Amino acid sequence: MAEHTMASIRLDLNAEGMSKSQQAIANYVAGALQQIPFSTEEDIAKAVGVSTATVSRFWAAIGFDNLKAFKKHLQESEQETPAGKMKHILSKVDAEEADVIAEITEIAATNLTVSAERIDRSHFSSAVKSLYKADTIYVYGTGASACVSELLSFRLGRIGKRVIVMAGSGRQLLETLAHAGAGDTVLLFGFVKRSPELTVLLEHSDQAGYTTVLVTDLLVSDMLAESDIVLQIDRGAAHGFHSMTAPIALAEALAVGVTKLGGGQALDQLEKLQRLRRQYAALLPK
Repeated sequence: MAEHTMASIRLDLNAEGMSKSQQAIANYVAGALQQIPFSTEEDIAKAVGVSTATVSRFWAAIGFDNLKAFKKHLQESEQETPAGKMKHILSKVDAEEADVIAEITEIAATNLTVSAERIDRSHFSSAVKSLYKADTIYVYGTGASACVSELLSFRLGRIGKRVIVMAGSGRQLLETLAHAGAGDTVLLFGFVKRSPELTVLLEHSDQAGYTTVLVTDLLVSDMLAESDIVLQIDRGAAHGFHSMTAPIALAEALAVGVTKLGGGQALDQLEKLQRLRRQYAALLPK
């Protein structure tokens, strides 16, 4: 599997005209390319939860006659990505001789490499500008991405940005959302699938007027077209180990980008923090 193969598949995927089932297949295939040469349509159908007939019809949607033609396209690639060289992490960690640190490090490196290629630089620049100009930045993330939300809040708060981490679910989310409006930016971490909360946050943007920035590992989703700015990253195979290395790196990059855009004002805030640390070092030691 070659890096250029991965890139071309990403460019060919288009949610418009695809059914929900086809979108699910597309995301599965894009995240499991190393397994596809050894898979049957029955295997893919079972993994996604659709019929074999649906899988058979899917190939035409991405420009191939059938699964065999798609496999041939993959096999003709000469340069392997780091992901193609990797063993299945979960099977290796059970072995006594497994070097878990090396395996996890390799996964992280792969995710970062693919993410760096996948993120549209113009979209990244737009996201940085939107965060910098926002009156208030709202950040939404659940599960593992909640820690990334807190990290981004910490980094941006340090330079004087007003950041609110939103509740993960239920009516508590609406309590915060009620205050978001024109001039604000809502950054959403949307991984694996679309949730009701993500639907609410995206739909309400038309009414409230805030800008949405979607960070996702989905290559095909209605959310891509519904978001103002999309940052697509890689977290690993659809049914494999999902690393948070790439989302964390992206959060750090966004924070640095906003700090750079803020120039002297952002640096003044950091200097102010340092003066406070020195002033109260005796009372509030590290």
